[in-house]
Amino acid sequence: MAKLRNKDIQKVLQLFDNELLMMPRVSKIEKMKMRKRIVNVVQPALNSTTMKPEVFILEVEKKLAMILRQFLDSYGFSRRLTDTVRKLYQNLEKSASPPPIPNDQ
Repeated sequence: MAKLRNKDIQKVLQLFDNELLMMPRVSKIEKMKMRKRIVNVVQPALNSTTMKPEVFILEVEKKLAMILRQFLDSYGFSRRLTDTVRKLYQNLEKSASPPPIPNDQ
């Protein structure tokens, strides 16, 4: 399986950033620490050529459990994250597969 492009990885990181911006009663320094932890988990996982969407979601939920619990709508965020990652990998698979050979006989 091919790797995701940087643009696609940024889309996933933007989902996390949007949730961090909506967190009440958390200092900027704490948000910066959370953001760094998120990037340190998400970026290597998405850059892996062997990563599958299901494994990525499980890994993120396990490693970032403390952060995800603090999000206002953690269930909705998990659903959006899952949908986004699955779509990115589906698009990657479509673009990586060779075009069908025309059968003109």
